[in-house]
Amino acid sequence: MAYSPTVELAKQLGAIKVVDVSRENETKRVAQYFDYLLVLDFEATCWCFPNGKGRKNEVIEFSVVLYDVNEGRIIDEFQQYVQPTEFPILSEFCTELTGITQKQVDEGVPIGTCLMLFTRWINNHQKNLNISFPCDMVLPGKKKCVFVTWSDWDLGVCLPKECRRKNIYKQEFFGKWVDLREIYMEHYYRRPKGLLGALEEVGLEFIGKQHSGLDDAKNTAYLVRKLIEDGALLRISRMNKKKR
Repeated sequence: MAYSPTVELAKQLGAIKVVDVSRENETKRVAQYFDYLLVLDFEATCWCFPNGKGRKNEVIEFSVVLYDVNEGRIIDEFQQYVQPTEFPILSEFCTELTGITQKQVDEGVPIGTCLMLFTRWINNHQKNLNISFPCDMVLPGKKKCVFVTWSDWDLGVCLPKECRRKNIYKQEFFGKWVDLREIYMEHYYRRPKGLLGALEEVGLEFIGKQHSGLDDAKNTAYLVRKLIEDGALLRISRMNKKKR
């Protein structure tokens, strides 16, 4: 396996341990159930402990990349900055961590509007690519699509809680997703130290800025490609029963 220069140097210095993902017999790619993946990552309001005690997270960056499983590449992206309304002023800690500025969220849209814009974007792809979601009735000729996240926090905690607090409708297609962290641990028998640690363990270098929602989504998609190449099967691992 050829590693990036940064990962190779860190390996030599003992800063990271790279997983040996080779097998006695080379693992063949397995047939995937899904044709397209919506790799999603949110950034949310946050505070340095203990300043955030009792405060609720609100989405401030909503980013998704559309990944073509058969072609092994990202074919489109959606990014929207979102106005927090419960705690509208970003903490210094949040700005430093995410790189998101107060001006960007002030010029963003409320979360309800963001969901409508995203749904419009999705509807265009549904029409052009003939895709369906796990919540849909699967008809002959439809291409299957599902969300992918790194851990369950984005779709299992952050979005549903904010939508419930603000009484905002959350579309049904958000209800099922692939937890890539779980797939990673099952396939490589390792518990990585976050997305960055997972990428380093398989010899990939993070491209862009950490905690940028769009960059995190793109790098999660690169990890998806590596897992598929190494024979992992993507499956729905989490679901929400409630629509709000």
